[in-house]
Amino acid sequence: MVPPGALTVVGGPADLLLAGFLSSTETRSGQSIAAELGCSRTAVWKQVGALRALGVGIDAVPGQGYRLREALELLDRERILAAMGASRAALGNVRVLATCDSTNDVVRKLGRDEAHGAAVLAERQTAGRGRHGRRWHSPFARNLYLSLGWVLERGVAELGGLPLVVALAATRAIRGAGLRAQGVKWPNDLVVDGRKLGGCLVEIQGDANGPCRAVMGIGINVHMPADSQARELIDQPWTDLGSALGTVSRNALAAAVLAELLQSMQRFEAHGFGVFRPAWRRADALWGRRVSVQQGGARLRGVARGVSERGGLWLDVDGRRQEVLAGEASLLRAGRGGG
Repeated sequence: MVPPGALTVVGGPADLLLAGFLSSTETRSGQSIAAELGCSRTAVWKQVGALRALGVGIDAVPGQGYRLREALELLDRERILAAMGASRAALGNVRVLATCDSTNDVVRKLGRDEAHGAAVLAERQTAGRGRHGRRWHSPFARNLYLSLGWVLERGVAELGGLPLVVALAATRAIRGAGLRAQGVKWPNDLVVDGRKLGGCLVEIQGDANGPCRAVMGIGINVHMPADSQARELIDQPWTDLGSALGTVSRNALAAAVLAELLQSMQRFEAHGFGVFRPAWRRADALWGRRVSVQQGGARLRGVARGVSERGGLWLDVDGRRQEVLAGEASLLRAGRGGG
């Protein structure tokens, strides 16, 4: 029986093929772990080293064994599916990986038919990224990294609002976990009081008139480790769910995000982005704020006034309203409201 606070890792690259079986509530000897798993103490020692290399805090107590510094909840496919209830019927294949380059890349490599409704979750990404190739730091088994594939009959021109739809789905899931004071910074950053909680990356391939294939990736900071190197590498203010809510189940959050995504995709296919605009207005973290946007070689400065039917950002620039499309621009900064 797995004790409370235990960590079990199965699958992944060569250094994770053995199970890591450690607890935050009791010290377990290498000998007892090896006996339970039917492997050598050397294999256990190597696995402990592999987990430490992934940033997992493990203390070695002389004469007693190993103990996790903090309890970890690993992602569990069956727990996630069970928590989704009837909404799981719209899913295709669901995979939970110990590590991968990025969950978006895994889904993108699937065949067209296999990719529709396919979900991939990972404990760690080695090449996670955001818009414009920005790196997403991914400590092992602490946050949520998932992607969903979907095939749409709509053409590329009709999918400009899709990143916003994905961000709204993540926001509803987070609200369901108990965090109310969060919003979305156009086009798809999840923020709390100006600090980044998560982000979305939507990649689309297809024709002008359809069909198109979308890969929708979501990353959410859940429990960033206190001594994580990523804390020093992140170049913007950030926060995590644990800071506001205490203990948060990553499996419950994954189930909620997937359920909201599936519902949103079905609604988006039927009605387009327009039906999501009222929800965007409620979640809009930029409304009325002065922002600076890089669009091509030009820099625009104006006051944010919501989004268009295409999901573009409306800016009031020198008394004239101008639409900025997400695929063509980078938001440089947002200041206090005005105008």
